[in-house]
Amino acid sequence: MLDFIAAQGGISLLEVNPGLAIWTTVVFLLILFILQKFAWKPITSALDERANKVHEDLDRADRIRKDAEAKLEEYMEKLNGLKEEGQEIVAEARKDAEGLRNEILDSARKEAEQIRERSRKEIDLAMDAALDQLHKEVTTLSVQIASQVLGKALSEKEHKDLIEQSVRSIRGLQN
Repeated sequence: MLDFIAAQGGISLLEVNPGLAIWTTVVFLLILFILQKFAWKPITSALDERANKVHEDLDRADRIRKDAEAKLEEYMEKLNGLKEEGQEIVAEARKDAEGLRNEILDSARKEAEQIRERSRKEIDLAMDAALDQLHKEVTTLSVQIASQVLGKALSEKEHKDLIEQSVRSIRGLQN
């Protein structure tokens, strides 16, 4: 069938249409410019802010851990000075110090892990939200540009079909 159309002077699948290639390039560059102008900066700034907050939380967790270790070390030094008072008191104090040390370190580790996990979840949520927002903006801009290029407004069904096709192609790129 295609050979018949090509033989009759119809459209060939291998034929390059310069006008179509130019318009495709123009539309692509226009979409790229619009995305860079309006969408890229807010997304990157939000991700940078989130990364800074995560770093601050991790630094705070490290400071808490170092403070706990410093307090533990200070307590151990005081404990060593009390050895002269008796072996029984020293043994009991060591037992208490070890328990406190484990408690403080466990608490600091748990808090640091909770902060890391919460930060990871927040980053994942922010990334998902940013990708969703980008998807919505790309779809909206694509529809607007397509309507301008085609010179007509899309019907609701055409709009819905175009959005579904865009979603499928984006999901295909993500996989």
